Amino acid sequence: MKTIIYSYSALALLAISGFLPNSVQAAEFCADQYYVDATLPNQSRWDMCWEHRNREGVVLHHIHYTPPNGQRRMVLFQAALAQIHVPYDDNGARYHDISDYGLGAGYMAALTPQECAGGELLNYSGKNIICKQVSARDDAYSADGDRLQGDALNLFSVSAIGAYNYIPEWRFLDDGAIEPSVGATGALQRFGTSSIAQHGWLLASDKIGIAHLHNFFWKLDFDLGGTGSDDAVEEINYTQSNGKMAHTNTRLSSEAARSVDPAQLRSWRVVDTNLKNAKGLPMSYEIQLPESGQRDVGPTSEPFTHNDFYVTKQKSCELFASHNPTTSGCADNLSAFVDGESIVGQDIVVWPSTTFYHMPRAEDAPRMDAHWSHIRIIPRDWHDKNPLSNSAETTAVVTPPPPPTNGTVSNNASGISVNGNLSDWGSLTSFGTDPDEITGANNKLNWLQGWLANDAERVYLAYQTKDAIDTSGFWGYQAYLDSDSSATTGYKTGALGADYLQEGANLWRYSGDGSSWSWTYQGTMDSKVSGNNAEFSFPRSWLGNSTELRLMFWGNNAAFGGDAKDVYPDGAFTSTATTRYFTYQMHVPTSTGTTGITNPVSPLSVDGNLNDWNNLTSFGLDPNDVSGANNTLDWQEGWMAHSSSDVYLAYRTRNAVDTNGFWGYQVYLDTDSNTSSGYQNGAVGAEYMLEGSTLWRYTGDGSSWSWVMQGSTTVGTSGQTAEFSLPRSWLGNPSTLRVMFRGNNAAFGGTAEDAYPNDTTTPRYFAYRFQ
Repeated sequence: MKTIIYSYSALALLAISGFLPNSVQAAEFCADQYYVDATLPNQSRWDMCWEHRNREGVVLHHIHYTPPNGQRRMVLFQAALAQIHVPYDDNGARYHDISDYGLGAGYMAALTPQECAGGELLNYSGKNIICKQVSARDDAYSADGDRLQGDALNLFSVSAIGAYNYIPEWRFLDDGAIEPSVGATGALQRFGTSSIAQHGWLLASDKIGIAHLHNFFWKLDFDLGGTGSDDAVEEINYTQSNGKMAHTNTRLSSEAARSVDPAQLRSWRVVDTNLKNAKGLPMSYEIQLPESGQRDVGPTSEPFTHNDFYVTKQKSCELFASHNPTTSGCADNLSAFVDGESIVGQDIVVWPSTTFYHMPRAEDAPRMDAHWSHIRIIPRDWHDKNPLSNSAETTAVVTPPPPPTNGTVSNNASGISVNGNLSDWGSLTSFGTDPDEITGANNKLNWLQGWLANDAERVYLAYQTKDAIDTSGFWGYQAYLDSDSSATTGYKTGALGADYLQEGANLWRYSGDGSSWSWTYQGTMDSKVSGNNAEFSFPRSWLGNSTELRLMFWGNNAAFGGDAKDVYPDGAFTSTATTRYFTYQMHVPTSTGTTGITNPVSPLSVDGNLNDWNNLTSFGLDPNDVSGANNTLDWQEGWMAHSSSDVYLAYRTRNAVDTNGFWGYQVYLDTDSNTSSGYQNGAVGAEYMLEGSTLWRYTGDGSSWSWVMQGSTTVGTSGQTAEFSLPRSWLGNPSTLRVMFRGNNAAFGGTAEDAYPNDTTTPRYFAYRFQ
């Protein structure tokens, strides 16, 4: 592929004949002479208006993009350069070229046809000031012999300020990307003697070319889809841990000044909060500052240089990044524009910048080469696929571990989100892959792979098909579930007696005689479809809390006017087949016994939300074994973790944690692993007890109820979950301990007690290791 070249001798760009659209649409937002309308060779189109201003030079507005065979939408309401700030290293000059001189009027050069090879010159007030060219760019894509040469619309002008020629250029790419750039050429402007050698470079005997910075700022007023008040700005950061990269998107709610952070690969996106593409993803444009290796953080008198990206509420008097006119009470520079105003539901403006550090060299005389600085504005989910390619979309097949040799699958659902993205199933075991075997018109349903998983309360099901899932015929996607592993009960199909049927997003319970088609509605599942992926979840109780399932997937293309049927596994209706159904064993965490678990962590957030415990090992699941009036405390699952200085504990109960009777929630801690010392309750000899949010230390003789308060823990509760933290020193810094949970429903007017682990378990405690 060719390298992208940001060069004024893009002046010598290839001439493309016939780049003007066959039928030019009359300008909507300006006089026709200030209207640019270009259809590129691959039939993508950009159209916009331009105007001349004395300070900013060329300003573009009402910028629309139309992908090939797609919809025309506005991207930017207005776009312009907002400052070229040039501070010299010796502090002898600190120019603000746009606000103090200007790129337009007498500073703007008249272009010649030779400078706009193969293009068209656009005229203002009798002077050709813009070159409009359509030219080949680097490859739009190249894969497996499928290659497309990309094209771009280029608009550039030239302004002479002092000894410098600045070349603002806007490249509008055929895939919807925009690349604003500025070239700088001409001649060096300021020199000194060898006495200031540290501020520049020796170019000749006793002649120093003084080094300097070019800080370029752009002002971009996005009106995605034609409306500005529904746009929002998000900051995207990436962090790396244990070889994994994870991103976070943070939506900004008020005006902000932000800096690049190469360590976090930081970028920003402007997202339309209403527009979605065909896959249901919010449409947006991402702003990248790829030339962030050189940055200028100037003196306190130039605070606008202290950040690289600004978001402000649109105000007509805020024109320039610095030396802004202060009429009508307007602030002087970007840093003061950011004054905490809300940007929610407002017309917003973003001000990205980039810096070029120019250290002179002998080759800069008598004429220096053109050096270029640019930023990137790229579509992110503006389309539902590459708008330039007609190739079939690659099927994103998750490659899981192979099914176990005994044919039974069991998966821990911890960490699964029902969002149509199966990346969180990547480490789980599927039922294997199904061959690509369905052809013919309207036969859209061709199974590829399926999964089941569960936690204490919910069952999760996912599948993947060859083609995009068509929810208009969702009833054609079926899974039969045999919850009692008996072929003599339920609906008889293949080798199953199906007690339940998943059909689209609904679950049905069988109510017939075994052969009749009679089903009772059980409920609508949580579901999400994205492309060829579908995910579902529903309460385990809907299946009667069975411990094992048999299942098969049935695809009926009659739902789409087709005639083929696809069954997974393939041998479901073949009596001699080895595999006629899949077997799923409900996941139960393995007992830790006396060996114990350990969960070393960085500090956890104690807020009652256990998402940060998802990858930690619990003490296992406790059954639903408490019933009766007012007996609301029924343990479900518990955890411990530790950092270098703190101990963390969390639990989940079947019903919401009731802090009015918090003393009923008790956790006994045996820190010397000796049942003959501490409070002896038959399971442990507890030196400490966490009761509600208070930690108590035992002071009795082993059987007496005698405790002294050790301290109040940090606690967070939310619904059915609670988590706590306390200093390790409160427990005497043991290397191991034993844990037992005791629920006393007398706190709520009940009578039942619930032990976790159960009284019938051996041993009757959990072990935890601080190592």
